[in-house]
Parts: sequence; C-alpha cells; structure tokens
Amino acid sequence: MDILRKSILKKASILLLLALVLSGCGQKNDGKGGAKETADKKTETTTEAKETTEAVKETTPEETLSPEQMELVKYNYYVDLNNDILDVLDDIDAYFLVVDYAEEFALLPDTGYTYGFDISGKNTDIIDDCLQLADMEPAFDELDGMVKEMAEPLRIMMETFSEISGSYDYADNQYQKAKEYHAIIYANADSIYEMGAEYMDAVAKMGAERTAKEEEQMKADGLLIIYNASHGITVGKAVLDEVYAQEITDENITSLDLTNIRTLYEELVTTVADLDAALADNNQLVKESLSNSRPFDGLYDSLIQALEWMIKQVESGQPLDLSGSGAPLGSIGHFSETLGKCIDRYNSVFVE
Repeated sequence: MDILRKSILKKASILLLLALVLSGCGQKNDGKGGAKETADKKTETTTEAKETTEAVKETTPEETLSPEQMELVKYNYYVDLNNDILDVLDDIDAYFLVVDYAEEFALLPDTGYTYGFDISGKNTDIIDDCLQLADMEPAFDELDGMVKEMAEPLRIMMETFSEISGSYDYADNQYQKAKEYHAIIYANADSIYEMGAEYMDAVAKMGAERTAKEEEQMKADGLLIIYNASHGITVGKAVLDEVYAQEITDENITSLDLTNIRTLYEELVTTVADLDAALADNNQLVKESLSNSRPFDGLYDSLIQALEWMIKQVESGQPLDLSGSGAPLGSIGHFSETLGKCIDRYNSVFVE
C-alpha cells in the first residue's frame, strides 16, 4: 500500500493544528505553566466549541452564536475530525503490519504481532456533527465538501476497527469474521488515506491562515509575550512542513536539505530572544496579565537545542540509531516532541 505519511509526521501534524485553536476565546491570568498530555489537550481545545454547538442544535445559529463564534465552533469540530482521521490512518498502518495487503485475507508470517494489534475503536458521532456543520454558515467551501465526500467510507472504517478492537472470536469458522473485516478495510484503505491526507492538508492550511491573522493582531496590540510564544510555534511548524515537503523521515534524515531549515533556525533564535526580552519586562507582564516571568520554563530554549541537534545530525552524515524506544536526540521525532511540549505549555498559559 502507498503510505502517504510516515507515522512521525502524521503525529506531529496534529500537535501543530491544535496550537492556537482557542486563542481568541480568552486568556488565563494566573501565568502558571504545566504541560498536559496531548490526549487531554485534544479534549480541552474542543470542549467549549462542543458545548456551544449543542446549543446550536436546539435553536437557530443566529439566536445562539455570533458569526465569529460559529466559525470557531465549526473550525474546532473540523480539527477534532482531523484527530480522528489521524487515528484511523494509524489503525490502517497497524492492521497491515499483521495482515497482508492483498484482496484475499492472509496473516503475515512471523510479525510478532497478534491480529488487532494497536487498533482502537472510534466513536462516529463526530462524523454526524461535522455533517451537520458542513451545511451551516459560515461556509468552509473546500472542507465542507471533503467532509461530505468521506463521511460514509470513514464511518464504515471506524465501525470496522471498533469491531476488530473488541473481537475475540475472529478466528472462528476459518477466520470468517476477519475475512469480512478485511474486505471492508482493503476496499477503503487507499481512498481513506488519500481523502484523509487531502483533508488534513486543508485543515492545516486554514489553521496557518488563522494563526497568521491572530499573530498580526497580537503584534499590533503590543502583546509581545503571546505573540512571540505563538510565533515560535509557527516557526517550529514551518520546520516540520519543510521536512515533510522534502519527504524526509528519521530513516533518511541525512538526505535533508538544510538550506531553508537554517533560515528558520535563525528566525527561531530571534523569536525566542524577543520572547525572553518581553518576559523580562515587568510592564509587559502586567499588560498581558501574567504573574510568572518564566511560564515556559526554558521549553523554547529546548526547542532551539532540538533543532540544533537535528541540524548537526544531518551535517554528520550518520544515520540515526532508531533501535531503541523513544525519539533519539537529533531526530525529527525529538524536535516534534519538544514542539509539542511548547504547544501544551502555550495552551496552559494562554488558553482557557
């Protein structure tokens, strides 16, 4: 099967999409940090949107939400769908680690994995919610159409993986159930991959546009702490976008062209220096209602260091040792994880 995205880049993309989802909804005033797990953050960034959308279901949108609020609700739901698509793509990858990618069902020999390895079921309510929102204003022309196109194939894949995750009799009657599941997965895997990748790209594009507007307003308002914290994440995302555009993974990291990466590195260093300067200004802390002058605990410095290690790894010409668990220093995975921690902390500091 043509795997459109390596797992490390897929997992990185979802962290980045969630960076500023609710940045316009209010700011915390306690200035406290504290990283949160990614799964918790996914729920947190969409809770307010879901609560307000429940109100939309009971009354008309015009009576319930302003156009700006409705846009935020819709965007957050589409990000949430993005999360679930990512999980489905991971399920597809896990499934074909165990089962042969062929029309006829057959278990691969000597994989070391059992049938259903690393597959988790998904609730399909998000599909119904997004289908409803796809017909509501404001129109997200490209995304609305994508939601409608992939809704049913995505639903059947989610339901099938849910069946597999809870199946203990799949081997009965010469793997009859497993064969039925396989027919569905094999028939839909490629199209889900293609539609899912297009959808995630479109959500990423919309997220980047929203972030650019928000950062422009932050800077215009003189909110230099939140601006530079946000822009540091934006630059980190640009690094991973460049890596993805070159089709580089940790397996072939030494092939990375560093030309644009070096430019982004310099921008990141400048941005973090500006962030540190803003945090050292008591007047700026008061203006942005922060009581803690070190809300990020050096995480942005760690991001710079992670990028430095990655650049040095490429320059060394030596492949990474990926035999151990976790992402090694100098890897794309380590940079992505560090960026994820910055995003978690940004959300805990600035987003309610």
